[in-house]
Amino acid sequence: MEKSDARMVHVNNEYGKLHDAFIGIGDTLMVDPPNHESLKWQDETAMEWSDKYGGKRVVDTRPGEVEKMQEQFDNLAKILEKNGIEVFRSHPLRYEEEITYLDNVLKGYCNHDGCDFFLTIGNNVILLNNLRTPCRRKRVWAVRDILEPLLKNSNARYVAMPPCSPHYLEDDIYLERGDVFVDGHNVFVGFSGNASSKAGIEWLQQFLGSEYKVYTVKLPSEHLHLDILLMLNRPGLLTYYPEFFPEGLPEPLRNWEKIEIKKLDTEREAFGANGLMIDPHTMILAKQYERLAPEYEKRSIKVITVPFEVPIHWGVGVRCAVGPLRRDDVK
Repeated sequence: MEKSDARMVHVNNEYGKLHDAFIGIGDTLMVDPPNHESLKWQDETAMEWSDKYGGKRVVDTRPGEVEKMQEQFDNLAKILEKNGIEVFRSHPLRYEEEITYLDNVLKGYCNHDGCDFFLTIGNNVILLNNLRTPCRRKRVWAVRDILEPLLKNSNARYVAMPPCSPHYLEDDIYLERGDVFVDGHNVFVGFSGNASSKAGIEWLQQFLGSEYKVYTVKLPSEHLHLDILLMLNRPGLLTYYPEFFPEGLPEPLRNWEKIEIKKLDTEREAFGANGLMIDPHTMILAKQYERLAPEYEKRSIKVITVPFEVPIHWGVGVRCAVGPLRRDDVK
């Protein structure tokens, strides 16, 4: 390719026009075993399921669930493509050594690969091989094969985090993109004690350097990631659950206009803030949260709703499912 055809890598916000997206395929799921320290955020129902089915394939224990997840991931991919977004899909792990990696520590397997295994800030693409839950780390090999060829002829600065120990250490370096939001040169990282760690947040600040300011956002221990509780819709507008921010929002976000959500008693999960902006005036939202659509529409944001209850049950919202390499800047 000519130099002018090089892929442009650039993400400095959560709402500029999205040009590309990585989405997982959900082909194999395994129930997490119970009582591992990295799974303490799961609710009572999930823990009961883990006690009963931990370490077994979902296709053998809940027939049809894997197929339904595939269908909902595929539908999201089609909607993105219909809106002019280039979509890349991960693949199943191919080698026994990859499939069984760290099984002696925590046996498990999932294909939720969209945003979990790389993080784009500016033209920095950071390979995230440091997920706190050990059984999830193996999935990085299903993303690298797709990601790295795209970066060969690009402006990307590509780096992998220092690997964490196979032995579970509470204070090791963990960083998960579900915790990370970028808004210009401000970067917000959720800290619940269940995903990104203090050491991981410190590493991110050191790597990005003084050009960026990284803010730690304290979250309750019953939640996993920041992106299920907060969404940046466009400059000056955000959506969040006030009840789950014990120390409030970080200073740069405090004066933004806020769409407030409250978790309903009938809802098992709080995923109402996990929508995906595909441009400043268009968003994709899980159908089960369509009660929020009027709030966006009166602010001139078109809402596309999609069935996504199965991925959400597995901890994957619409924003979770999509990993971008390029968004336009918005002034």
